[in-house]
Amino acid sequence: MKIKEWIKKIFSLEILRYGVAGGCVTLSNALLYFLFLHMGIVYTVANIISLVLSKTVGYLMNKFWVYRSKCTSVKENVFELLRFIGARGFTGLVDFFGVILLVEVFCWDERASKIILMALVIILNYVLGKKAVFVKKGRES
Repeated sequence: MKIKEWIKKIFSLEILRYGVAGGCVTLSNALLYFLFLHMGIVYTVANIISLVLSKTVGYLMNKFWVYRSKCTSVKENVFELLRFIGARGFTGLVDFFGVILLVEVFCWDERASKIILMALVIILNYVLGKKAVFVKKGRES
């Protein structure tokens, strides 16, 4: 693949849509969390509810807007949703344990560790979304 083609592919509209969707998911997570706190909900419950709701927003945005997935049956939709949950669960574990590894084993700063892992998770989420979750039939890699 020529470098020019590679650069064009990297900066395709799909990646821009992914960035906008990610920003919306992050914003919805934070806004919901603070709203629930303001309503007097305990922070752990507020966090769980905001995570579930924002991940639901993320799934819908990724399915219909970023990757434009078109499943032809209920079964395909269910398996796609399960792949999304599995992929995001995996990257959540990478984030959680990666920060612990960088801080506890390599003695890195907590904030720097989190930023590095967040960047890694964003990349992993995109790749897993494209290659494992929202897989288009006949899509060329």
